[in-house]
Amino acid sequence: MPRYFFDIASEHAIRDEDGEDLPDSEAARDMAIRIAAELLPVHSRQLAQTGRVAITVRDEQGATVHELECRLTTRTQPV
Repeated sequence: MPRYFFDIASEHAIRDEDGEDLPDSEAARDMAIRIAAELLPVHSRQLAQTGRVAITVRDEQGATVHELECRLTTRTQPV
């Protein structure tokens, strides 16, 4: 079973050194979405400050197979 790595770019870059054995690239994409759903509440302050939290999925050779980016855009309306 192939191994995929999930690097997180938020306030600090976190490189996944352990990875996860998953059946295929689509399962890795689904895992990245689940990780993002768990991270958003934890990184909400960072998201509000920078407007971005990203997860890059790498395969065993180090090639990027998926990129997931969560963005927050806020607009203040004039009073």
